[in-house]
Amino acid sequence: MNAWLQEHMLAVSSVGSIFSTFMLLIGILGRWYSDESWAPSTILDFIGDWAIWVLIMGILLLALSSYYVWLTRYYMDRFEEIISTNSKKEFQKNWTEIEQIARYQLPNEYRKRVAEARKRFGLR
Repeated sequence: MNAWLQEHMLAVSSVGSIFSTFMLLIGILGRWYSDESWAPSTILDFIGDWAIWVLIMGILLLALSSYYVWLTRYYMDRFEEIISTNSKKEFQKNWTEIEQIARYQLPNEYRKRVAEARKRFGLR
């Protein structure tokens, strides 16, 4: 499960952000706008008095999934910044960081790119 999640973290966290935004919206509508004519009454009737909990869970899940979207994009951008260097000295300086990012944070294709960069710079 952990390996699958590492391979698909960006997609999973993006879907989580979309779903939690929907939960947040439904929670807000159920808590403060349930009597309005434009509110989705079928969904709000189904949720009933649980609207505040849907709102709280929506806030928490949106914060968590948005953080993971940001974190994954940060690691991708940092990886691209390091791997695109033409300087062997600069690459060696950031060697540990790029290995850690590729191994533990990003999908397998990034490990392959690190191996190609090692060959390009003549490192083991």
